[in-house]
Amino acid sequence: MKGFVLKGKKSYWLAAIIMIAIVSTCLFIFQPFKASSHLDGTQEEKEYDALQIKSKWQQILEKSQQQPPHSLACQKVVRLAQYRMNISGKEAIYDCLSDSRQVLTSPMAAMMMSDLYLQLGMTNMAQRAAFEAMVKTHDAKDNGRALRRLTETAIITGQYDLALKYISLLENYRTHRKWAREMRKIAEHPELLHQKPTYQNLKQIYEKTEDMFFL
Repeated sequence: MKGFVLKGKKSYWLAAIIMIAIVSTCLFIFQPFKASSHLDGTQEEKEYDALQIKSKWQQILEKSQQQPPHSLACQKVVRLAQYRMNISGKEAIYDCLSDSRQVLTSPMAAMMMSDLYLQLGMTNMAQRAAFEAMVKTHDAKDNGRALRRLTETAIITGQYDLALKYISLLENYRTHRKWAREMRKIAEHPELLHQKPTYQNLKQIYEKTEDMFFL
């Protein structure tokens, strides 16, 4: 499946409506990597990231009410929290489908958006954001979270050889080795994907929909 660039407001809203229609029927609870992260980012981003990872949607809303977030990534996480808590409708997700370049201001912001995109079934966007996070990270030892996401998106999109390359790198990390070995089994034997319902659902969404890229 090929991604495409949308130009103009009409194309954007049309694509957004299509994607939201799909997401509203396929949205599932996705749990990002829970280990502490040493990625660079503002203190605000680190706080919102920790809450998003734990699916603390109510706490995210309370935090935003006390002090509106400055970071674009944090603002989009608030929109997702509003949707998760049934406070706002589908239009609350629209902002998550645009301004991708402006949002990815730090490794932390990029990974926050990668988590958000994957929750919405936008695998290519999640992959792109994770790659941006890895590129922006100065210390290679802090790339574990991004490498895990790139492994996931490679498996979801059927790029198993690429997934194995990421897995080989992750196996060098003590904290990621066990997870990497589990993912190696799937990458080497794709028929085992059914053992991971979340990835299987994402793969079905990926195969049935067109991914959206925005400049």
